[in-house]
Amino acid sequence: MAVCWRCPSCHEVSCEVDVNATGQPLACDHCERIALPPQTLCPVCDTPNPWSRRDSLHFICRECGNSQTFYSQLGATG
Repeated sequence: MAVCWRCPSCHEVSCEVDVNATGQPLACDHCERIALPPQTLCPVCDTPNPWSRRDSLHFICRECGNSQTFYSQLGATG
């Protein structure tokens, strides 16, 4: 499962297969608009920049409590 977010421009939900912890721009899967992590919206309540990292795998929305689990594919070998 990836971490999902709502685009502030087209309001479609995109999902990231790798979480960008360094603050680099993310690209919307629908309109291809570049969005910085602080501009992304919670896909449930539309709160701007809602994500708080609970631990290495879990993110939680500070506003509505929506929780997402992220499993990185970077360390996976085949």
